[in-house]
Amino acid sequence: MRDLFAISANLIYFNNAALGPLSRRATDAIESHARDQRDFGALHWRQWYAEDAALRRSAATLIGAQPSEIAILKNTSEGLSFVAEGFRWRAGENVITTDLEFPSNYTPWKRLERRGVECRIVKSDNGTYAAEDIERLIDDHTRIVSVSSVAFHHGFAADLVAIGEVCRRRNVLFCVDAIQSIGAIPMDVRRANIAFLSADGHKWMCGPEGASIFYVAEEHRERLEVLESGWTNFDRKGKFLGCSTDLLPDSRRFEAGSLNTNGVYGLRAAIDLLLEIGVDDIHAEVLRLATKLADGLESIGYEIATPRPIASGIVAARPKSSADLLRLHLALEQEKIICAPREGLLRFSPHAYNDDAEVERVIEVLHNL
Repeated sequence: MRDLFAISANLIYFNNAALGPLSRRATDAIESHARDQRDFGALHWRQWYAEDAALRRSAATLIGAQPSEIAILKNTSEGLSFVAEGFRWRAGENVITTDLEFPSNYTPWKRLERRGVECRIVKSDNGTYAAEDIERLIDDHTRIVSVSSVAFHHGFAADLVAIGEVCRRRNVLFCVDAIQSIGAIPMDVRRANIAFLSADGHKWMCGPEGASIFYVAEEHRERLEVLESGWTNFDRKGKFLGCSTDLLPDSRRFEAGSLNTNGVYGLRAAIDLLLEIGVDDIHAEVLRLATKLADGLESIGYEIATPRPIASGIVAARPKSSADLLRLHLALEQEKIICAPREGLLRFSPHAYNDDAEVERVIEVLHNL
């Protein structure tokens, strides 16, 4: 896998939670399409549409869905906003999220207060929460629970199956921001009773920015109003002038215009690589490396903010002061070790293309610092 990621020759890259590097295969796919458009314009548009359909199939396989349940959007925020604003709310209803959310999975729900919808927040305990904590906030007016599969800053992994079962039992829809897990942690939307899921491809899937997957379970598709209209999400029956305004019957109804075709090529190649290697094997290696890193950081005196046992690819270490945080982050960059400062923590996020020697080098450098 390291041979497929050229970044391994240049950096110790432990920053997949921010932006995953492109593999050689994803890069080749993007470059091939760009050259095609450069040299032939739209001559091969039929191939582009075939690639789009292939991406839906690959994305569906990755998360346990059907291709008809997959829309290709531009980012995670767009998909979550489509759910928040598209759901047919009534004043007095409520949505539940948590205090561990990235703004993409907080602001869309909080803004619903202008429509008379209450946004209830689960308060985490030492950086974690359980399905029971969510259930305590559910009442007869709760319509949606929305959580991140993995907390962006310290790597807490939510028990999606348990939360999904609570939602099933209480007749509440379950929405997931999955950008910090898909590609590194197996996902089964049916097993977890997920109604809506959004995830950009540029983190753990190691795809390009500007291409994301948006899953809407077939049985819940009609519960969302379509917020954008264009020329690609209606059944035009081959017409442009005076065309029909009947929405497409599948999740393509959420795509109102031309797709990021270059991104489609790159994301499909990225996902197909994950499927070829096997997400279960990738998951096992990510957890092994992350646990080794957490153990090593503890051995040189760092407090680990990531809940144990390590259940995601994110390992967050707490420096002694905010001044130390910035100093250490810059010092690591000078040693060609790339991580990220987040919420007062040094956040490391290795993927399966990383190796033990890189983990040991990180520990060595921090120990010397």
